[in-house]
Amino acid sequence: MAPSTSVTSLGTKTTSSASVNKDNGNEDDDTNSLSIGFLGCGTIASAIAKGLATASQKHSTTTTTSSIKIKHISVTRRSQSKSAALLERFPSLISIHDDPQEVVDASDVLFVCVLPTQTQSVLQSLKLKHNQQLVSLVSTATLDELCQYTTLPPTNVFQMICLPAVARNNGVCLLLTPHQNNPPIVYELCQWLGGCVEAKTKDEMASLMTVSGMMGSFYGVLRRNHRFLTEKGIKEKDAAFLVGRMYDNMIQDVAEGINTTSNDDDASKSSENDTPTNTIFDHLIAEQTPGGLNEQGLANLESLGVMESYDQVMAAMLSRIRGETDGSLLPPSTTTKATK
Repeated sequence: MAPSTSVTSLGTKTTSSASVNKDNGNEDDDTNSLSIGFLGCGTIASAIAKGLATASQKHSTTTTTSSIKIKHISVTRRSQSKSAALLERFPSLISIHDDPQEVVDASDVLFVCVLPTQTQSVLQSLKLKHNQQLVSLVSTATLDELCQYTTLPPTNVFQMICLPAVARNNGVCLLLTPHQNNPPIVYELCQWLGGCVEAKTKDEMASLMTVSGMMGSFYGVLRRNHRFLTEKGIKEKDAAFLVGRMYDNMIQDVAEGINTTSNDDDASKSSENDTPTNTIFDHLIAEQTPGGLNEQGLANLESLGVMESYDQVMAAMLSRIRGETDGSLLPPSTTTKATK
């Protein structure tokens, strides 16, 4: 049953919280029919909302084994362009709200996607339901702090990290679940977005987060490839197409290898010295033609210390995530000179 809607004086579609929730639960008898809410509607929030809405539509038109369904998604207005785009794309599923309490009242699962400096004040100003599940995308807010701000029990509070690819249902979600084991609702929502890796401790989560922090470095390598080609006279559009498609092909090879090893226990144990973590990538490197350009390129990078530099960058990033350092590898004076 779709939630009832009304139009505010601003012409914005808004949802009546009474129609979505009944006695702090769902309107429907089906306990797994969910209303989702977002506090903040920036890049990541809109990507998650789009991914969930897209998956919801697919599940509603095909036979699936999913144990949940999404009946409504409520978002706060800011940012205006992203919330408006969601409403235009999914008019029967999305509603926009100026009052964040309306989002809370209308939601069973609440995603917190506000700025770190706003987290405490926003959450403490709201009245959450005792059975609500809260998923925080604020990397600096600890689970203990989130429980304190909301008075929710630890079993209802999660920390999540993801990249914008979840909008295409092709991402991966990092989920900190120290008090839960495969939480059925949140875990399945993450699966809808592309997949989920659970961390049981803060240290595990911090280590996993370092990889998500390498996105900018990856794009930096692609930019270097693109710049090299354009400086050699290649048209900018052709250079961008070539670089993008080639790296996409490489990533597809990795994904295919992951799928193969995940479905074949023997494939992840190719030798006594191999581990499941290294096998896929070692195998792809070993496939390079002996004496060929790719083998030589990797050897040159290793001889220049580039791979060791990656290790140093990830170690510095991890120390920042843990709050031990600011994550910088260069002294302040050197950093200043390098950016001039």
